[in-house]
Formats: sequence, structure tokens, C-alpha cells
Amino acid sequence: MERDPFYSNEQQNELRPYKPTQEQTFFERFSYQSLTFKTTVVQFIIFFLTIFHTVYLTEKYLEDDEDESDIYSFECVLYTWGSKHTPSIIYRFQFWRLVCPIFLHGSFSHIIGNMMVQIYYGFILELTHGWKRVSILYIVGGIGASLFSCVRFYSETSVGASGSIFALLALELIYFITAFPGIEPKRIVVFILLAPMIFLSFIDAPPQVDIAGHLGGLVVGLLIGIGYAFADAQSNIKKQCQYIFYGLVGLLFIYIFTILYQAKSEDEQICQGMNII
Repeated sequence: MERDPFYSNEQQNELRPYKPTQEQTFFERFSYQSLTFKTTVVQFIIFFLTIFHTVYLTEKYLEDDEDESDIYSFECVLYTWGSKHTPSIIYRFQFWRLVCPIFLHGSFSHIIGNMMVQIYYGFILELTHGWKRVSILYIVGGIGASLFSCVRFYSETSVGASGSIFALLALELIYFITAFPGIEPKRIVVFILLAPMIFLSFIDAPPQVDIAGHLGGLVVGLLIGIGYAFADAQSNIKKQCQYIFYGLVGLLFIYIFTILYQAKSEDEQICQGMNII
């Protein structure tokens, strides 16, 4: 099983500290072949398509239906594209709304902020863990973020890749613990500088920020990250422990679905408000 040429490790599933030469900067190491770059490009394309979709609907229908102008709003276009909406998931079984929000964003500043962090951490984690592990964590972390958001914000729609990005940050934290001290100093400095921002995103976030989604991505990322750490252990007994943490993720998802189906209320109106994950 081979990685893309830009990866430093020889074996797909073997975790080794990535040690670039002192002269290399992040931009010199970066590769357009990485899955992180390709995912980011797709997210930007989808963002601009949703903008064009909103402009098209507004210009075509707003003059004739001024009283119904809200149905052509950007948040309703995002709903059409698959934003998280708990009643649609529970009552209409639109489970793709747990994944689609990862690729949708509510504003230009929203996507720029998310993609800056994603490009950096997504790429360096691909170098140390491989694209398969990172992609699984990214998607499952995003689903976890959507499920946590379903519980906290039942009626509102939510979009954004922040839940998946928090899962990446959780994996980076686990990597620090397991690979220290063989970690690139610049990588440690970046994480330390980013840590206060992560903390503030929980305690001093604007009302439209979906903190539950951030927490969901972080929790799922920690569980999967610990599982990856056990998977790289030398002992076969420790290797088997990875499945305990993967199982905990599954049980967590089942528990949240149980809560949602037991506590479901009447179907809610679509497009009542949008939160940013």
C-alpha cells in the first residue's frame, strides 16, 4: 500500500515523527497532490456556487414575490445544498445533512478562517498519519459535530467545517503526547499560539457560532486519535485497544440518535436561522 509521492513515511499505517530539513518552510513542503488541498478547493468551489445560486434566485424571483423574499435568502440556499437541520434529519431521514455541512460555509470570512487552519493542520497530519487516516477522522469528526449540533440547536440550520477542523486539532494534540519530544519545534509553537484561540472559541464565542459542533468534533477527534495511537503500538494487545475507542465513537453516535428520536417534537419551519460551525 503506497502513499502519494510527497509523503515522508514509507508505510501507510506507520506513525513516525516527520522531520523536515531546517531550511524547509511549510510552503516549501506543501504539495498540491495532498487530499487537504483538493478538499479545500472543492469547498471554495461549493461556496461560490452557493453565492451564485443565491444571486440567481434573487434576481429571477424577488421582483415578482417580494413577500416571499426570505425563501431566496442565502441560509435557505444553504438548506437546499444540505445544511444541518435536525427536523429534516429526524422526520425526513435526510442523513446526508450530517456530512454536507462540512463543505458549506456561511460567509467569506467563515470559509477563509476555516481553510487557513485546515490547510496547515490537514497537510502536516497527512505527512505523519497518511491521507486515509486523516480523511476518516475529518469526515467522522464532521458527523460528530453535526450530531452534537442537532442536540443543542434543534431548529436552526448549521454549516461549516470547524467541527472537522477541531477533530484535526485533537489528533494533533494526541500526536504531541505520543511523539514528544521528537516533534518539529515550529509545529509546537504554532499549536501553542493557536491554543488560546481554541479556548476563546468556547468561552467567548458570538451567538451565531455553533459551540456544540466544535465540541462534537473535538470529542470525536480525541477518541479516534487515541485509537490511532494504540494502532501504532508495538504490542499486539495494545493494538487491539484501538477498537475500544472506535467503538466508543459508534456508541456515542447511537446515544445521540436515541436522544433525538426520544425527544423529537413537532416538525419545525425551515430556515428559521443559521449557525456557523
